[in-house]
Formats: sequence, structure tokens, C-alpha cells
Amino acid sequence: MEYLYHPGDVIGDRYEIVKPLGKGGMGVTYEAKDRSSQQMVAIKAISLQQITDWKTLDLFEREAKILSHLDHPAIPDYIDYFNIDTPNDRQFFLVRELILGSPLSDLMDTGWRANEDIVKNIATQILEVLIYLHELAPPVIHRDIKPQNIIRKADGQVVLVDFGSVQDAYRATMSKGSTFVGTLGYMPPEQFRGQVVPASDLYALGATIVYLLTGRPPDELPQVRLKLDIRLLLQTTPAFTLWLEQMLEPAVEDRFRTARDALAALKQETVLPAVVSPGKLTKPHGSRIVLKRSRDRLSIVIPPSGLRSENVGILFFALFWNAFILVWTIGAAAGSVFFALFSIPFWIVGLGMLAGGVLAIGTRFQLTMDWKKFRLEWSLLGLKRVREGYVKNLLGAEVNTNPDFKVNDRPVVTCILREGVRKHHFGHTIDSTEREWLVYEITDFLNQTRR
Repeated sequence: MEYLYHPGDVIGDRYEIVKPLGKGGMGVTYEAKDRSSQQMVAIKAISLQQITDWKTLDLFEREAKILSHLDHPAIPDYIDYFNIDTPNDRQFFLVRELILGSPLSDLMDTGWRANEDIVKNIATQILEVLIYLHELAPPVIHRDIKPQNIIRKADGQVVLVDFGSVQDAYRATMSKGSTFVGTLGYMPPEQFRGQVVPASDLYALGATIVYLLTGRPPDELPQVRLKLDIRLLLQTTPAFTLWLEQMLEPAVEDRFRTARDALAALKQETVLPAVVSPGKLTKPHGSRIVLKRSRDRLSIVIPPSGLRSENVGILFFALFWNAFILVWTIGAAAGSVFFALFSIPFWIVGLGMLAGGVLAIGTRFQLTMDWKKFRLEWSLLGLKRVREGYVKNLLGAEVNTNPDFKVNDRPVVTCILREGVRKHHFGHTIDSTEREWLVYEITDFLNQTRR
């Protein structure tokens, strides 16, 4: 739309234009001075000559009506609504409180970036507005929450603007058709079908936060099963990432039920639900394994097994074997160095058994995992072996029996963590019930991260 007025022009013998603030599909907004009160105001204007369909006027009038009934510190105060007829046109005006600040979209365009603390503060403020709107009778649904419609003041307070897309729940229920209103990337799937519920605003707020953190419009981000795949894009804490993912669930029933629930979870007054399998395995009695698990982190520590009967047997047999080979090698070397070389394969076997016994007795194993990465660490006498990777590449965990490798004539059984084509083995010194328990906990945690 074109600018209808310029600085110094007076509208309705009352509002003197100071400067234009912006223009869009639903009119042009100006900063103006109310001559009757000397108050600075924002005035939005549209012209019948400039609109392309009557729906624009309908949305404009809807915004005026909605604003006149709202009273919240983070929503601009309604001041006036009127129209002026000219010989060739009719113009409509909505006057509201002037908010001194910048839309989040403009801030982003200037290079401003938000961190986790800032977006948490913004989310908290907008959720408080949504609690007010959604708990009205009937509930009021904004339908177009996005960076352009959130103004941030110099003190960090934010204001939600542009209520032209608002729809109340009663009107949505009684009407068989619904105007397609919203912004691509910020609308949840149900809004594409013309169906909106209070949780639709939660999705839009979540998408706005993603934009603030990444600087990329949500419709340009990768998706997995219609859901924004944000984990590797964000440098946020696992707890906040989980909260944000629930805001962005494609299915309404998987999002927070209300803005009040979302705010409580954000403040961690409540924990996010974690589905527990009916047949949950518990820690075996007497186990020395230390497992710590929260909704965003898993830690497993398997301490050194120490001098257990099976380990002692292997160690003593290895010592006896190597002592025998040593005596044989010395005797063979006295006759001929060539004959002594025949002992090399036996030394390899003997030293391998000895190393296996020492590793079994003294190795400490630790697995740590959050929503993004995992880390495995084997440590012995200050020496460490570490393997790291991304949780998204893990295929799962299982108990594995290797019939080709036996100790005391029994196949070696381990836990396996599958990372693509790689297999990470651990837990060959623990009890079978402990292996099953660990595999269950790892599998359940991985399932939780992917819900």
C-alpha cells in the first residue's frame, strides 16, 4: 500500500502525522500526535481505493473491535476508530497506543541476536499474554504470532501487536469456513486447514523463538516427519531444547495443552512427561553400577570389577601360562635363537590373556548421553580410551553374544551400542541381569529423545 499522508498532515482535525512507521498488506501505520491530549499515538490507515478485497477491511475492523475489548500491559491500548469520506474514497483509521521499540524482525535485520536467556524472557512475556487471551470467554486466538508482530522496548519488555488475524474460539466453532490467515513457517499444520485452537499460538511462538536463535526463517529449516529438526542447530540447554520441541509438535495433542502449562514447564515448575514402558526394568539388587538419569541426561558408570572369582581364574592362568612360556623360551634360546622364535605366538596368546585379566579387574567404564551427543570412556591406571558421537546416529542398544570368543569355555556376552555400522562393546564383566537393565535404560532414553 502507498502512503496516504506525510509529516505535518492532519487527520480528522485531531491527529497530526509525525512520520510513517511502516506499511503492509493491511494498511500503513504512522506515528502521530493527538492534538486534543498532546499524546503520541500510532494510527493505522487503509483506503478502499488501495485494498484488493473486502477481507482486508474485515480484518482491519476485526482488529479494532478486538483491541477495544482487551486490557493487558503487553497489548497496545485502543484509543479510537473512525472513517473519513472524500469525493473519491473512504478511509478507515485505527488509533492505538504508540509503542516505543522495534519489532524483533527489524532487530534481527540489524544483526541483533538473542541467546537462551533472552528468548526465555521473551517467551515468558508472550506466554503471559496468551494466558490472558486464551482464558477470556470466549478464548481469543491471535493466529499470527511472528517476529514482525512482537515489539521489544529498550528495557527488554515486549508487546504483542497486530490483532487483525484474531479469531475467537466461538466464532471458529460456529463457522464452517475459515479465512486462511497467518504467516508461512509460523503456522502449525492445523492452521493450513483453517482450524485454529489456543495451542496454535504456542506453535507460532515456538517457531518465532527458533528464528531468534538461528537467524533463519522456520520454513527454511530441515524437517523430520513434518517436525522442525532443530537439535543440531541450537546451542541451548537440553531442557530448553526439549521444551521448545514440544511447542513445535506438528500434532496439536502432542503440544502443551495450554499456555499456562507451557509457562509452568518453561519455569520448570512441572516436568515434561516421559513415557515409561509398562515392563520397566529396575536396578538389580546388589549391583555396583551407578546410573543417573534425568529427562535430558543419562550417565552410567561401571566400576572396576576387582578380584572376582572368574577374573582371578583368568589372571592366574595367564600368569602360569606366561611363566611356562618364559621357562620354555629361555631353554630354547640356550640351544638356538631360531627355536626360541617358535614361542612368539604363545607369547601373544599369553600376554593377551594377561592384558584381558588386568583390564577386567581394573577398567572403569562410563557412558554419558544427552539430547545431542554421547561419550564412552574406558579408563585404567590413568590411561583413557574415548569414543564420542551424535545421538541422532545411534540405532539402539542390545545384548550381544560372541560365540567365536570364549572365556572358561563360555561365550563372551557384552552390551552393544550401535552407531551406524560401528558397534561399541562394553559390560562384559557385569551380570546378565545388569546388561538387560542397562540396555533397557539406554533404549528408553533414546526413545524419549525422539518423541
